[in-house]
Amino acid sequence: MDTPNTTPGKGNVIKNIYLYLVSFVALMMMVFSTADIINTLLRTYVFTKADKFDYYVPHLAGCESNPPKDEIKKIVTSSPGEKECAQINEEKKNAEENRAAQRQRDLVRDISMIVVGIPLFAFHWRIIRKKETV
Repeated sequence: MDTPNTTPGKGNVIKNIYLYLVSFVALMMMVFSTADIINTLLRTYVFTKADKFDYYVPHLAGCESNPPKDEIKKIVTSSPGEKECAQINEEKKNAEENRAAQRQRDLVRDISMIVVGIPLFAFHWRIIRKKETV
C-alpha cells in the first residue's frame, strides 16, 4: 500500500499561517475602525471647521447672512434674487444633512467592524496561544 508523500508538519504550517493571518486581519479591522471613529469624533466635536465644505461664489454673495467686505462687494455686479437665495440655502441645508448622514454611516460601519473584529481576533488568538503552550 502506497502512502502519500506528505510531511507531518505541512498541515500545521498551513493552519498556523491561517490563524496568524486571520488574527492580523481582525486586529487591523479594529485598529483602522478605531482610528476612523476618533477621526469622525474629532471632526465633529473638536475641529468643526475641518468637516465644512463651503466655498465662496462671488455672484451669490448677497445670500449670505454675513455679507462680504466692501472690496468683495465691488466685485459683485448683481445680487441674486430671492429665488436663487432660497435655492442656495436649500442646497446648503441638504449638504449639511448629507454630511451628518455620512458621519452616521461611517460610525455604523466602524462600530460593526469592531464588533466583528473583537471576537474574530479573540477566538483565533486563543487557539494560537493554546498551541504555543502545548
